[in-house]
Parts: sequence; C-alpha cells; structure tokens
Amino acid sequence: MDRDSIERWQAAKINKALHPKLNYLFRLKERMGKAGFPPGDPLLVLVEKAYDAMHRLHVETHYLSCNGTGRETRE
Repeated sequence: MDRDSIERWQAAKINKALHPKLNYLFRLKERMGKAGFPPGDPLLVLVEKAYDAMHRLHVETHYLSCNGTGRETRE
C-alpha cells in the first residue's frame, strides 16, 4: 500500500481524526507562548515540530480527500 492506493473516503476519515489533535497542539503552542516559554526552549521546540508535522499531514490528507487535487482523478 502507498499514497496512491488510499481512497478519498479513507483520506477524509484520517483527516477528520487528525483535526482535534492538530487543534490541541495549536492551542498548546499558543498557551506556552503566553506562559513565557522562551524561543528555543526544548519543550516548545518539540511542540512546534509536532504541530508543523501534524499540520503537513493534515493538509496532505485533505488534498488526498479532494477530487482532482493532489493527484489525478480516479474513475
């Protein structure tokens, strides 16, 4: 199995499942900034990297769930 074998409905299901976790990481990152974590703090850096990776995955699964976006339309 690879990226091209994932059906649109499967990508949509993955995307929907990722959304709450992505939202949590966003809120955590914002709270850490407001709490005064300095830029470069090891924990903040890990949260930012986790958010960035999850965001990229969320965007990719969104595109895979769209017809004609991110790959050729299948019959």
